[in-house]
Amino acid sequence: MILTLEEKKSVAKMVMESYQGTTISEAKTNISIREEITLNLKFYNAVKEGFVENIKGKKIALNEAGWVSAILGAVGNIKDFLTGLKIVKDISAWISDFLKKIGSKLMGTVEKYIPSAKPIIDGLKQGTLDSINGIKEFSAWLYKTLSYKGLAKVFAMIRYRTFRPTDEQKKCMELAAKKTYKWILITLVAAFVIKFAIILIPAIKAAIAAGTAVKGGVVLASLSPLKTTLLAIGHGAMWKGILSSISAILKGKQLDDIEDTIESEEDKAKGGELDNFKGAWNSCPIEDKK
Repeated sequence: MILTLEEKKSVAKMVMESYQGTTISEAKTNISIREEITLNLKFYNAVKEGFVENIKGKKIALNEAGWVSAILGAVGNIKDFLTGLKIVKDISAWISDFLKKIGSKLMGTVEKYIPSAKPIIDGLKQGTLDSINGIKEFSAWLYKTLSYKGLAKVFAMIRYRTFRPTDEQKKCMELAAKKTYKWILITLVAAFVIKFAIILIPAIKAAIAAGTAVKGGVVLASLSPLKTTLLAIGHGAMWKGILSSISAILKGKQLDDIEDTIESEEDKAKGGELDNFKGAWNSCPIEDKK
């Protein structure tokens, strides 16, 4: 089993939360609870294996990103999938909640790539933002750490009610996984730009106050890795919204207006993926059990 001790505790705690009023001593002798904990541990261990396998040995990077704990927190109890009570009724609503939880969990990782005001001001004074490598590092992290193939395995496990889906089943779920993957990337890119703007606005004001000529082209050029990321996943329209918002920053507009613009573009881009998710999910056949 590749789950860490803390992850095992989290899984056991999650199961126990559905048995309110039961003491630990009672749980130890309750066969149903013990079996349910064992079942959950098997499921989440298989989930983790799926992501570790698909990042080609980058186990440390995976855990630093909080991806495993994000999945553990977003998926919920194994009973939801064995019974199908939640996902069969409205898979789109379920996946939307799933994605929000993952995005929220990974949001903390975004923070470490946001530069402070000083390197921004220094870059503006020098007429270059080469000192800001966070944008390139952030874009690289998105592709190196996340994997839609890991999600495809999770979805196959859920769709086919099995801990060990076949290669064919995982392959079939890749379309749904790719849409989910794009939704996550879009969420994180939008969050990055908004947080970047929060630092950038006061930095630009400080630079202007110090008599520094602010070169808008330099600022926009520094964001080109994000443009590449968005274009690569087929969301050039969202890039235009971000470009417009960054241009607004350079003109000194209010952050609230900029944030609203970015969030509006983000919602449209994610909505397109989510609207088509249900069809992608249901395109994979399930054999009738006789």
